[in-house]
Amino acid sequence: MTMEDNTRMQTALLDYLDVPKVALAYGYSMGAMQSLHLAALHPERVERVAAVAGGVRAGDTNKVFLESLRHTIMCARGWDPNTQWYGGVGEDRVATLKAFARIYAGWGLSSRFYEEKEYLNLGYKNLEDFCVNGYEKGFASCDINDLLAQVNTWRNADLANADASFEGCIVKALQSITAKVLWMPVTTDTYFLADSIQKECALLRQGDFQPIPTNWGHRGGDPWREGQEKQLQQVQMAVKNLLDE
Repeated sequence: MTMEDNTRMQTALLDYLDVPKVALAYGYSMGAMQSLHLAALHPERVERVAAVAGGVRAGDTNKVFLESLRHTIMCARGWDPNTQWYGGVGEDRVATLKAFARIYAGWGLSSRFYEEKEYLNLGYKNLEDFCVNGYEKGFASCDINDLLAQVNTWRNADLANADASFEGCIVKALQSITAKVLWMPVTTDTYFLADSIQKECALLRQGDFQPIPTNWGHRGGDPWREGQEKQLQQVQMAVKNLLDE
């Protein structure tokens, strides 16, 4: 499953619903990648894009993280290299998901979030309590093969290669987007680096670069949690202004 596959499904749904054009394609993380792909591959169908904590491709730093997730599954008991399928159950499945979650914990938030012990302000007793209840519980009910499919889609995403007309050129790919784009990376995100996104945003026809300053790392773009009121207000205001244009 690729970003291009997802885009085809999105446009098929829009056709079914008789929606010729969307006023706003909003996405967080991989959703931001998807929104930008939709705007590039079908520019006539997207008027605006709000891409929060996400980019148009997985950079090398991001790939290191994603490869660690893939190898955690592929090295776990229950992995079948012949079928490329995880079939572990019981304690094996639980242990694999816990390891998967711990990797996310190390990358999903910034080093400053941990070093300044911001998790204590959120009601967690200590670092272990945060990792268990802030991450492990969130992954406990996940399907491991679904997680692997998600990782593969994410890792292989690259807008420059999404259409033959782009010829592998990110400049051509970004220039194909005619929509107004609000691009909001998180300053401390280790998945989608703000510096890289700033350079790519400058290549857009109508790009508005508005970084989110916070120690929350990637989670800073998904501000529904206690302690993220400032990020929530910033995102809401920016999107409202985009819709008012």
